[in-house]
Amino acid sequence: MRHGLGGACHVTTSESEHTFALAADGKQLCRQCHGPRDTQKVLHNPVNEGLCLFCHDPHASDNYARLRRTVFDTCTTCHPSKRIQNASAFTKHGALDPAQNPKVCVACHDAHQSDHEKRLKEWPPMNVCFGCHNQTLDTPTGKIMNMKQWVESNPENEMRHGPVREGMCPKCHEPHGTDNWRMLKASFPGEFYAPLKAADETYALCFGCHDRRLLETQKIAERGVSNKDYKKEIDWGERPEGQRLLRAGVTGFRNGEENLHFKHVNKIDKGRTCRACHDFHASPNPKHIKTATKFGNWEFKLNYQKTQTGGSCWPGCHVQRKYDREARQENPR
Repeated sequence: MRHGLGGACHVTTSESEHTFALAADGKQLCRQCHGPRDTQKVLHNPVNEGLCLFCHDPHASDNYARLRRTVFDTCTTCHPSKRIQNASAFTKHGALDPAQNPKVCVACHDAHQSDHEKRLKEWPPMNVCFGCHNQTLDTPTGKIMNMKQWVESNPENEMRHGPVREGMCPKCHEPHGTDNWRMLKASFPGEFYAPLKAADETYALCFGCHDRRLLETQKIAERGVSNKDYKKEIDWGERPEGQRLLRAGVTGFRNGEENLHFKHVNKIDKGRTCRACHDFHASPNPKHIKTATKFGNWEFKLNYQKTQTGGSCWPGCHVQRKYDREARQENPR
């Protein structure tokens, strides 16, 4: 309207009275200037039905893109569950805070159309996440590293966690907020130590893919497995709880038959959580092992070395200890 082009949208209906009609119906009117918004695979219902004016004011607005309401209020008018989820979540996504991100929903989703699921602006979803996670971010629970830089600094195939290799951040994270640490979709402790209640209760997130016997079975008698090539260490198998990801059988972290995941994690008080040793996104080391880990304000190196049938580590918490799946190693206490 600021260009005085009302005649592009309205036509007079009377030569003697001040009456007008729209120059075209529905979305045909808007596309005279804005072009088609319905040529891609996934369309927003209002776009498909030609309801542009449900969201936009055609004359003027104080809101982004001449919306009738703010972006968040516009979207949650039809998607109220997301408003409720955001309001009630213990861990909220900063991207849904207008003070931090004025575009909120449309920073990730295209409001009209997309060739991707959920009308995401890019694919895989990780590319959308990297739009903000390309810098260090402050959060109520501490800083989050520049995730884009970290992931891209590690080899694309060998050293990235499966969901990260696929670019599927939403396999672990719920971007609209959850009650879990770091917006995770299921339970996972954020501390260095955590008591193990039940594998599926304490580490429900991990056991969406991994075999829960990692933490439930003290001794695992499996053949020795050589997994030098990461392509040969990934396999899927049927378990009572459904298909689960198998890595060198149930676990390659065994000294003979002794399950060392069980030894480290299955404790009633000070069980080491997965994050004590592993980086869930990427790492320059085999098995996503961290180069260094933090314990309070203290950071120490893990000094992990992998062998064909086992490995060793020499962190700040104990002397060098070795493990081998085929030939059990004797270690100092």
